[in-house]
Amino acid sequence: LQKNPELLKLGGDTRHMTFLFCDIRGFTPISEQYKTNPQGLTELVNRFLTPMTDIIMENDGTIDKYMGDCIMAFWNAPLPCTNHADMAVKSAIEIEKKTNELKELYQARGLPDINVGTGVNTGDCIVGNMVSKSRFDYSVIGDAVNLSARLEATAARHEYLEYKTIISSYTAEQLSPEYDVTEIGDIKVKGKEELIKIYSPR
Repeated sequence: LQKNPELLKLGGDTRHMTFLFCDIRGFTPISEQYKTNPQGLTELVNRFLTPMTDIIMENDGTIDKYMGDCIMAFWNAPLPCTNHADMAVKSAIEIEKKTNELKELYQARGLPDINVGTGVNTGDCIVGNMVSKSRFDYSVIGDAVNLSARLEATAARHEYLEYKTIISSYTAEQLSPEYDVTEIGDIKVKGKEELIKIYSPR
């Protein structure tokens, strides 16, 4: 953008991408323990978000935004990434591993236990400068993005408690042979009529 300021305009382009949403599970009861110590809660969240952000960026991902304890990221924009499905799933697996390390660290320091749920999906979307003419937000919009968020909301909850990372069939189909995926089943997510086949990657 510095080299080409003319690119800073409202609007976007259609692109095939992979999206990741990651969220701390049980964050409300955790935050309740810090109701008289908001600074302590901020420190706890930062200790989680910093290594997860590092993982995503080291795997060529773009951080879209933070929503409290949730991270939204995507691959294949603004810079091209041909193996975007691989990189997103690699990030999800590393996030799960890092969370397990943090659990031990938090426990040793007497901090609340944490768990994570991550959803990954691949598909077409509009990527570019959104929102308004007065304030740009470089982001993504589309059904494929929404599905990724729905998968994150499903992961590590209720009957899917053991599945910390859930990916769609659209992502699984594009993974390299080095990734082993286990079919979980078909689910119907909020806002969609069709059944979605979901997998757990290893």
